[in-house]
Amino acid sequence: MLQKYRQEIDSLKEMVVHKKLIEHLEHNLVEHHDELASLLSLGDIFYTYGLLDKAVEVYEDIIKARPDVALAYYHLGTSLYRMGHLSRAIETLEKGFSLNKNIAMFLYWLGVAYYHKGDKKRAERHFLDLLKVSPQSKMAYYHLAIIAIAKADNKRSIQYLEKLLEIDGKDTAALYHLAAAYMNTHQTTPALVTLRKLLETDPKDIRAKALMDLMHSEV
Repeated sequence: MLQKYRQEIDSLKEMVVHKKLIEHLEHNLVEHHDELASLLSLGDIFYTYGLLDKAVEVYEDIIKARPDVALAYYHLGTSLYRMGHLSRAIETLEKGFSLNKNIAMFLYWLGVAYYHKGDKKRAERHFLDLLKVSPQSKMAYYHLAIIAIAKADNKRSIQYLEKLLEIDGKDTAALYHLAAAYMNTHQTTPALVTLRKLLETDPKDIRAKALMDLMHSEV
């Protein structure tokens, strides 16, 4: 099947940045006769450098030949998501997850895809499921907080953001949203403390400065 992509592989060789990746791909094929690993590597190269149509073609070829390979569905789903094909991405990711529920990142991408499709309820469910298998997932806490913010549920967003900051106290996006949630719930002192911590972490953060100015203007 790789011969189908021989022209693309040869053209990629001419780009120095791809050299080691192509060498790894061909090593898999020549030394181990592992066409599946080589095809997955080729798809990853196309994906990494923004050649999404080609990446999709590779992953679809893998699935046609090996419909049991969950990783092919995973990479196809994320490629389709990046292309804006949300319904196809969700269908593909759900199929892959049904084949291998040990790949937790299926839950993350399903959550993201459902969120951008406008189905916040299903998005929330997937991020909560992600926390069950990966309780230290910053991404899950962040997206759950964003969903809570969209619902104007400041109390719950604060809970998620505080959990996230227990994992990484210097996450500037979490600090900003937490300060805003404190402001929305009229908790002035925690909001100021959070903003100061954000500005200590990133003195150039424009959002934090704007919130600080807004707070001072309301005093």
